[in-house]
Amino acid sequence: MILSAIAAKLKQRAKADFKGRPDKAALIVQAVAWYLRYPLSYRNIVG
Repeated sequence: MILSAIAAKLKQRAKADFKGRPDKAALIVQAVAWYLRYPLSYRNIVG
């Protein structure tokens, strides 16, 4: 799946970008993956 390939590549880059903060890197990568996968907006949640 394309999304999993993108997530894997982001995880590899995140190791260098978030050096010394591995928990934050994993959290950000997971949030981006969810954002790309599920088309949620505040309007969808409230309505």
